[in-house]
Amino acid sequence: MHRSRYLIGIVTLVLAILGASMLWNVLSSAQDQRGMPLRVEFRDARGLRAGADVRYRGVRVGNVRAVQVAADGGKAVVDLTLADSGAEHACVNSAFWIVSPRFGGIAAGASGLDTLVRDTYVAFLTPKERGSRLLAGALLAGDERPPAIVEPDALAPIAHGDLLMTLLAPENHGLREGSPVVFRGTQTGDVRSVRLSSDGRYIEAQLRIDNAHRHTVTDASVFWIARPHLSGALLSGFTIADVAAIVSPFVGYATEPGKGAPAVDGHRAAATAERPDAAATEVPREALSRAVAPSAAPSDSIVLVRVTYDAIERDTFSADDAVHGEGTGVLWFDSSGRAVVVTARSVVDGAYTTSETWGGSVDIVREQITVAVPNGPVLRAHRVWVADQEVDLAALVLDEAPPDLRGTPLDRIAFDVDQPSGYSLRSLRADGNAIAEAQDASMDLDAALTDRRGAAMVKDAKASGLLGQTAPRKNRSARAISLALVPQDLRPRP
Repeated sequence: MHRSRYLIGIVTLVLAILGASMLWNVLSSAQDQRGMPLRVEFRDARGLRAGADVRYRGVRVGNVRAVQVAADGGKAVVDLTLADSGAEHACVNSAFWIVSPRFGGIAAGASGLDTLVRDTYVAFLTPKERGSRLLAGALLAGDERPPAIVEPDALAPIAHGDLLMTLLAPENHGLREGSPVVFRGTQTGDVRSVRLSSDGRYIEAQLRIDNAHRHTVTDASVFWIARPHLSGALLSGFTIADVAAIVSPFVGYATEPGKGAPAVDGHRAAATAERPDAAATEVPREALSRAVAPSAAPSDSIVLVRVTYDAIERDTFSADDAVHGEGTGVLWFDSSGRAVVVTARSVVDGAYTTSETWGGSVDIVREQITVAVPNGPVLRAHRVWVADQEVDLAALVLDEAPPDLRGTPLDRIAFDVDQPSGYSLRSLRADGNAIAEAQDASMDLDAALTDRRGAAMVKDAKASGLLGQTAPRKNRSARAISLALVPQDLRPRP
């Protein structure tokens, strides 16, 4: 009798625990459904705490759920939840930053002063030309200061193809980080930093010239730090050049047409002590003729990268589990100049490949995605987009991609193939070496998922799909995932 009561008690206790676990998962799932979760990485949390606001144009549209340190200790990871009013404005090209007091001196001014009397918070803003909508679970890179559309003096990010050079000058004359670089009255870049030389005899200014204007700089270009310059005579009249420098100092330069070779990254130039007396030239007559489009440059090959993913699945009643993924991705530069890697979602999303034992949503924390680029560094990446309906496709954006990084050109990608077939499979091993190609008719695709997940499916020298899986978790088998699902704004620029 006592043994029966004991067994009944044990069974009742087990059922109570299972019921509590299921109820907990249901409540957690309901809680998650009340907002869209996002994860944003920053270099410094700036005193941000759980419960802080998330604001869009000053309006509270969400809250901070947690602030922690990344697995490698290199970033602060902020978990956010956006209400519907904020989620509808969150896009892949939205800028997220932490609002805290910032003092940039007399010239730069101050920002974030409202947080002197209230808590630090996260703000985000989406430009007028919106990208694709962010989906729940996106992993993003936060900005370290407000973007230029909020803070005019903020530095624009270095884009692929920008010219990076150093200007040496005998005096600073008020030049500072964010000062414009101007050619023929048009801003073509900005000053990234200003510092004294190691011996204190001159200053070194790091300049960035937009990729679209780098052809205006040659090794014979003349640079100067602009100051108002008066020229002329009493009878003939006076002319003031660089009058805009009264308000804000800038770097000016002049290039004589046909003189000098194009400047390369790392170019160093010495600024003249005074503005050169270069007379304005007339518009060349040949410019009045209709321009003929140059022939397309030879296309490069499809650029593959190796993608690695690590995270932790947090369990309530058992030990936490490590989640690891590896695979291949295709690298290109999108219409905004960002380095984009398209790969299988099953490589880079722990919530896609794992499931909770008793049902409900899984709790994935400490996500970290890295990408090894060809003959280059290993870069941190962020998951900005995944295909809907749980299709095995995701897009990453590389963090701090080097300006000389090469990507796959548009003419090497086929976005009009719904069901790729007759292809060869291209992929990389963990050491970055290519795996021998094989035709789809002669390979076991299910077996290939083991080490070739995310491989590019290539036909006629164009990639039209990736090797992925048919279902997120159970009954998985190999499937060709079409690149036609990639949104327009994430595709290679022409």
